[in-house]
Amino acid sequence: MTIFRISGRCIASPPPPDWREHLTEMLGAKPRRIGTWAELGLYGALRCMADAGEAELPKDAVLMLSSQRGTYAATDIVLAQMREDLPMPLAFLQTQPSQLLALLAAQLKWQGHACFFADTQLAALLHLAAAQAGSSGVLLGWVDEMDGGASNWLRLACATAPGISFMPANPDNVIFSPATSHILISTGQLQIGHTNA
Repeated sequence: MTIFRISGRCIASPPPPDWREHLTEMLGAKPRRIGTWAELGLYGALRCMADAGEAELPKDAVLMLSSQRGTYAATDIVLAQMREDLPMPLAFLQTQPSQLLALLAAQLKWQGHACFFADTQLAALLHLAAAQAGSSGVLLGWVDEMDGGASNWLRLACATAPGISFMPANPDNVIFSPATSHILISTGQLQIGHTNA
């Protein structure tokens, strides 16, 4: 059994109209040579870390990223370029989800275990996070640029949660709720604790 406390979150589905300006402010400069998908991911992850009060990700934390469609738009551009000739190197680089993981590692001054999962169910990703989390927990994100875009992130810290009452949960509906403060993960089930419990 693993208990996580949600110490930070960013729910941006869709992100606000001025999200790129906020990203530029957080980075101190306009990002260059990265695609929209990676920009969305940076925006959400940095907002989540700021919400958690952290500027750096601890060395033994795990970084996990998922997406329903991944770098779909960049891949579509590269496929169109391939019909004419070889794809442009920068365009090809933007098709790689791992580009975002490397950008986050550099921005958060972090080295460790990072992975990308395509179209993973939230419950499965949380179970995997529980199995792989170190003592400093997990930074967990879901990023998509289609249908208005989404950059949803949770900073999960390992916890004991004394005095929290847990109840079974459908993760798609309640994990990102501001009222959810804790997640309990055990074999075959997910439960949540509320701040008002």
